[in-house]
Amino acid sequence: MEIRSDHWVALGSHAVPFPDCKVKELSQIITRDFKFQQILASLPAYAGSELPIFLTGEPGTGKELVARALWALSLRRRRPFYSINCGALTESLACSEFFGHVRGSFTDARRDRPGKFKLAHQGTLFLDEVGDLPPAVQPRLLRAVELGEIEPVGADAPLQVDVRLIAATNQNLPQLIAQGRFRQDLYDRLAVLTLHLPPLRERGDDVVLLAEHILYQLYQRHRKEVVGFSRGAEKKLLSHPWPGNARELKNVVTRAVFFSSGPLIREEDIRFDAIGPANSGGPDSPARPWTYEPMVPVRPPREYLEELLRAEGGNVSALSRRLKVSTKTVYRWLKSHRIDLEGFRSTDYIDLH
Repeated sequence: MEIRSDHWVALGSHAVPFPDCKVKELSQIITRDFKFQQILASLPAYAGSELPIFLTGEPGTGKELVARALWALSLRRRRPFYSINCGALTESLACSEFFGHVRGSFTDARRDRPGKFKLAHQGTLFLDEVGDLPPAVQPRLLRAVELGEIEPVGADAPLQVDVRLIAATNQNLPQLIAQGRFRQDLYDRLAVLTLHLPPLRERGDDVVLLAEHILYQLYQRHRKEVVGFSRGAEKKLLSHPWPGNARELKNVVTRAVFFSSGPLIREEDIRFDAIGPANSGGPDSPARPWTYEPMVPVRPPREYLEELLRAEGGNVSALSRRLKVSTKTVYRWLKSHRIDLEGFRSTDYIDLH
């Protein structure tokens, strides 16, 4: 099969939802789905308000990309954008990350440190996985949201900040509120404007569109001349439920590229993860010698955790959902095994989560 130079030009440019869009962050959201394009078309109106925005959707549906697009479309685009993964924070760490601390306020506080609220002053702060926020920190966050007032750990007086907040979660917050794990008043303050992002399985041919876009990015980096998918491969991609959404698709396409032996990815090159909700149960999903029982939070072996981390692109929140344990438990396991997350976080191409 002859590989034309214009093939990659077309493949790399046809996926942008708004061809004349000058906002880079918005043009990075790849879709042809009508309903999702309607959501994207509404972003300028949301961005033009100063009200907090709440994004919901499954892991890998593009919440951070949408948050960055909202910032880039807003009047605060010339001011900073900061992101915090609330699922990775303990109570003590959350206070320091959010509000900062002064030198000497605790044992390791050797210098003053500004928190994300101060760094994002007059800009935008994205609170990812806000449903995982420790309950003890929620009243302080509520004060910051309501009054624009923060108090660094160890400080004598509060500080005033002006921050636009965008929060996101994949959890059922009304259920967490009913269980007493999330404050109703904080939810009411954060969810003034809401947007729900659809899962990949509800976006029709976007599965193949995204797969081709990922393929193009892999070609740019590795120059392996795999130019597309066979019809059988496309059908296999379209028939999969994609519980991990774009993040799972990225892993599947990456594996397929390196398994392939010709210019087209074949059906047999598409291999789904055999562990957890992405298990297709097919012939290319072999049984594993060690299985995880989700009701018993026993620390898994190091090799198993590393394999799952690779499959999730180093995303701890996604891994915790797969193993049915809290993110704190996953971090504790990683620390006990001395596993460095940075070695598992992919930087090969655009993060589609």
